[in-house]
Amino acid sequence: MFDRSHRLLKVVLFALVLLPFSTALLAAQTKNIDSCSLLNKAQIQDVIGQPVKEKVNTGAGRAANSACEYVIGDYGVFSLLVTSPVAANYADVLIATMKKSNMKTVDAPGIGDRSFFSMPGYGMIQLNTVSKSAYLIITMLVPGLTEEALKPHAEKLMKLALTKL
Repeated sequence: MFDRSHRLLKVVLFALVLLPFSTALLAAQTKNIDSCSLLNKAQIQDVIGQPVKEKVNTGAGRAANSACEYVIGDYGVFSLLVTSPVAANYADVLIATMKKSNMKTVDAPGIGDRSFFSMPGYGMIQLNTVSKSAYLIITMLVPGLTEEALKPHAEKLMKLALTKL
């Protein structure tokens, strides 16, 4: 179990490594948004269908204006990171950077101004959404669910979060 948790932590940290690149592309600062106010534990648990446990701090908040992170099941993770609005072409820049790193990306139309999934590996997904008021990233790794099974859950949670912006 320790090896699996250690590998999971490495994947989470690698996936979040790309986030600091965003700081160079951020637009002018706007009001700070508390990411934990956009989704609550009960909403996340209802959508995912697994117990959502205590909040954790992986340090991802250093790369975002706000980060809200939970443990899912025994070792899974859910996080919602929020930054200030970004440049109009920001999603294209991120996708190009991820592709150079051989990270798979897939468009997720109909969410925010522009959304796409990135899949860092080990069954983890990230739903990146650019909206007029913020840039949001949902990261999920849920025990027993594949990347494909996670996508509709991430989409539903992102749409819920966007209603509160």
